[in-house]
Amino acid sequence: MPTPKYNTIYNWKKSGLIYDDYDALYETYIKTMQCGHCQTEFTKKNCRCLDHDHATGLFRKIVCHQCNARDSYINYPNGYSSQEYYQATKEQRKEYLQTNKQKILAQIKEYQRTNKDKIKEQKKAYYQATKEQRKEYSQEYYQANKEQRQEYNQEYQRANKDKITAQRSQKIECPCGSIVCRGDIAKHKRSKKHTEYLNSI
Repeated sequence: MPTPKYNTIYNWKKSGLIYDDYDALYETYIKTMQCGHCQTEFTKKNCRCLDHDHATGLFRKIVCHQCNARDSYINYPNGYSSQEYYQATKEQRKEYLQTNKQKILAQIKEYQRTNKDKIKEQKKAYYQATKEQRKEYSQEYYQANKEQRQEYNQEYQRANKDKITAQRSQKIECPCGSIVCRGDIAKHKRSKKHTEYLNSI
């Protein structure tokens, strides 16, 4: 039965890799624990790749899947820069999005349709996991921008005084059966009638 080593070397040869000692190269390959270019540690999602020159068959480097796919160690031999890569591929990505806009939108809609429950669960899990962080952020933002918000609210109320007055005076029907002004709804919800209604349902 073929071993993992045998299969790996066989695939290298099949892809056109030329090397004097494949056994020694394999030992180096399995012992290399980080990308030879960006120094990222290899994981299951970011597995190691042995790259070679497809024109000459000569071995190049052992790199992560991302560097191999982007040829970043060839394009940026002095160090990988995600910003440089982003700028260099900006026009290519823009052109791809323009020419495949309808296809991409259709794929997104299809994914959302077929994974509706999964997306809903992911959003719910994220919401629960970040609840405390969002609460802390809101409190910090509230304190840091307290004066600006107060000034904005005051300015908004002055500029929309008639509109706000009309909205607060608008009559609405509460589920408990009472007719109240929109501006008094918070006070009404603390009333005896509304409390009795909530207790009865």
